[in-house]
Amino acid sequence: MNVELMKDLDRGGGWTLMVGGAEQSYVDIDDPTHLEFEYMQHIALVIDATYDGAEPLDVVHLGGGALTMPRWIAATRPGSRQLVFEASQQILDAVRPLGQVPSCVVRLGEAVDGIAALAGETVDVAIWDLYDGPRAVTAALDMAALWLLRRVLRPDGIAVLNVSDVAPFAVVRPVLAGLRTVADEVVLLAEPATLRGRRSGNCVLVAGPASLPIEKMQRAAAAAAARARVVAGEAMTDFVGDAVPATADAPLPTPDEKTGRAFL
Repeated sequence: MNVELMKDLDRGGGWTLMVGGAEQSYVDIDDPTHLEFEYMQHIALVIDATYDGAEPLDVVHLGGGALTMPRWIAATRPGSRQLVFEASQQILDAVRPLGQVPSCVVRLGEAVDGIAALAGETVDVAIWDLYDGPRAVTAALDMAALWLLRRVLRPDGIAVLNVSDVAPFAVVRPVLAGLRTVADEVVLLAEPATLRGRRSGNCVLVAGPASLPIEKMQRAAAAAAARARVVAGEAMTDFVGDAVPATADAPLPTPDEKTGRAFL
């Protein structure tokens, strides 16, 4: 796997982490609140809508990359305690020159093994953002993994997952079906063009043991620089349709790295 860190000539502190020739992460070490990738902006607005103010949070990140989101949380919510699981030593070595994140522990290891080792109800936010070369990792998102995510969340906690897909959403819909089994409420955020099937894109899936601030998310998503649609309630039921959750015996399909479409 080819991993390299590239300097952004337009932003003094900007760096792009390239994995397998594709952009995996972008970070501005001078301004950690700058989120270049649109799906990262959507994750940030979900966290801000769910937790008012700048209260510190306990966060676990499944997938680290250049630690973009840990840096944003540390900058916007000082005092937050964060734990990152990253499966690639190459990535950890590549991003080491960018420096450490305050109150953030980074561990080399697989995501599912990491959350399995955590104590129950100890996490405010669990962020699933796994990446392997040019593709987002989806194979591990079966019911066993979703139950592990649910187990570590506090009663008012949320799980936030980045899942790349394209219509007819053969990956996202089964994951949503699984989340609806383990959580009380589930929403989806994505760019309108992605939901209309015009192109592949990153879908942000949010699940919580308690009710989610859907209207607040909708207002923030409609006003965001990277506008998103929020799918919830009856629209979510229609979107999921007859999709069934993935299991170890019937895993999710793998998205094609060029088209984004899933194949078995």
